[in-house]
Amino acid sequence: MDNTIKYFHLRHEEKSVYEIVDEIMGKYKSPLITIKKLREIFPDLSLIDAKEIVVIRTSEHKSLYDYQGRLLQDFEELDRLVNEEEINKE
Repeated sequence: MDNTIKYFHLRHEEKSVYEIVDEIMGKYKSPLITIKKLREIFPDLSLIDAKEIVVIRTSEHKSLYDYQGRLLQDFEELDRLVNEEEINKE
């Protein structure tokens, strides 16, 4: 699922929401601060939408759903690696 286009209409001072994310990330280097600042600039933006915008712009994922699905896979892989490491110690 690609939600990139969903947010193209969001503009502030002639900048797209993705350009704004780039500026905020460049200044603060923090996705959490970027989400907070986006919600200050766009007060009607939900927390989920702000998070999705940041995920789309700062990762290879094209939606929050894809990001969260990959995150679960990463946790499962981490759990597998930790279990293998514990078995190898014995």
